[in-house]
Amino acid sequence: MSSATGHTVPVPARRELAALATVTRPDWNPPDIHEALVAAHISQVTWGQVLTEMGRLMADPEARPSDLATTGPDAWRRRRPPPPPETAHRGAAAARAALHTDHDTTPDATH
Repeated sequence: MSSATGHTVPVPARRELAALATVTRPDWNPPDIHEALVAAHISQVTWGQVLTEMGRLMADPEARPSDLATTGPDAWRRRRPPPPPETAHRGAAAARAALHTDHDTTPDATH
């Protein structure tokens, strides 16, 4: 996404994030933080995902920098709870209604 100035936001700031993690989590080894950020970059994790996940990890007293490695490009989608079953039923009913060319568009009509 671009800002009004034309820059892509959020702007990557790995050095600053590593410094924040080092101060926030003195129990973490700085080379481990650096290694985790490099691994995320190599794995094509977006900067927004890195920011989100590192913030979560820094707040978790049990977390370690290496936990960032479990963050892949689609990891945060997998953590989302699945939609309730009625969502699929409503979508299927809407699709059936859209596909039928007759005038009966009630979602639970069977043809």
